[in-house]
Amino acid sequence: MGIGRRNFLKLTGLAVAGLAINPLQSVITNNNIYINKKLGILFYKPNDWGFINIKDFGKLKNEQILGNGWEDYKEEVWEDLGDPICIITKYYQDLEENKGIFSPTITLNITPKEELESYGFNSFEELMELSEKGVAQILRDFKVVKRYEPFLISGNKFYECDSEYLFEHIEINEPLKVELKTLKTEHNGFYYDFNFHQSKAQNQIASIEFENFKKTIKLL
Repeated sequence: MGIGRRNFLKLTGLAVAGLAINPLQSVITNNNIYINKKLGILFYKPNDWGFINIKDFGKLKNEQILGNGWEDYKEEVWEDLGDPICIITKYYQDLEENKGIFSPTITLNITPKEELESYGFNSFEELMELSEKGVAQILRDFKVVKRYEPFLISGNKFYECDSEYLFEHIEINEPLKVELKTLKTEHNGFYYDFNFHQSKAQNQIASIEFENFKKTIKLL
């Protein structure tokens, strides 16, 4: 459904008022805001967090260790999953003091519906079940712990659930328990997949930031 082009453009204009922005620029990340005019999505990152350049995602992928025997097939796994269009993380600076610390992170993946037509599912709910089974194959001890009632953002039905898994990384000595919240919706021919990662085991908690972030999401 969305909020309509006029309202979306109005919000976009207010968000970038006073900034030197190229009017032809389709993706804007400035201060706390992310705007993708081509896809029609707008949201604000948490204060003091940073956007990660997508070209640096390769380094992040190489440092994470995949579970359940998939490490030997890492390149194929990441190719199938595809890169997120936006990564926001708390410890975005590559500092020595941040090594070994799990950084609470928000990612957004958007997939055109036609790319998944061959999977043979009959509904969005069935696609989400298939997605969970796939994630469980590559993340160690992955399990869903809570599902929420669907709710609306910009008139679109969003599905939310909480999961947990063991995160393995070359800079962390032991597998680390991580909590994952996902938000999923379908809109304008795309599947939207927000992922919110935090780790209570390291006291790297961002529940408040995640809830505040959800309130800023606007879809055209």
